Amino acid sequence: MREYCLKANDLTRECFLNLIRTLDSQASARFPRRAWIEAPDGWSFDWWHGMDGCSQWCRSGHQPVQQDSADCLAKSMAGRLFAPDGELRWRVIPALGDACFRTVFLGERDWVGTELKDRSGCLKELSPKETKLYLWGQQTEASKDEWIELRIPHRFRYPVQFDSRHVVVVAEVWRDSLGEPHFVRLRDLEPAKEDPSA
Repeated sequence: MREYCLKANDLTRECFLNLIRTLDSQASARFPRRAWIEAPDGWSFDWWHGMDGCSQWCRSGHQPVQQDSADCLAKSMAGRLFAPDGELRWRVIPALGDACFRTVFLGERDWVGTELKDRSGCLKELSPKETKLYLWGQQTEASKDEWIELRIPHRFRYPVQFDSRHVVVVAEVWRDSLGEPHFVRLRDLEPAKEDPSA
């Protein structure tokens, strides 16, 4: 069986942002990363261009705008940086005080370094299974780069490099012997082979 790495820690905002800066300096060209970032005033679902780059920021009732990625992260309440080889996930828990960024990494190789504590032993009683979930956006006729998200509703761009009217997210669900899920990690986006509404 493939070896997996699980790491976690509660970080201050400064430590969390430093962790992301370190990731950027070690970015893998083999697996470009995507980012899902949530904040009270909006969200971003885009390619990760690093802390010095920009992310497409979406808000209900507004057209997407380019915003500094560092600003998106600093105001985030939750998010994920993911690629086929791993996912870094976080959420802000104000009750934790200064170290309010609960941060978890799960991947096939360690790309987070020493800021997070090794918890790989927790995976011994769990088994991963790949699953695919449809994203409910539908590509518009006017632009091959835009999808209309039917559940939000909103118009934005999925971070993909292929042409497909529908997109699936490839996820990995870690379950115990009773079938209870403990972790869900996003791995990739792929073109859907069929129309989910058919």
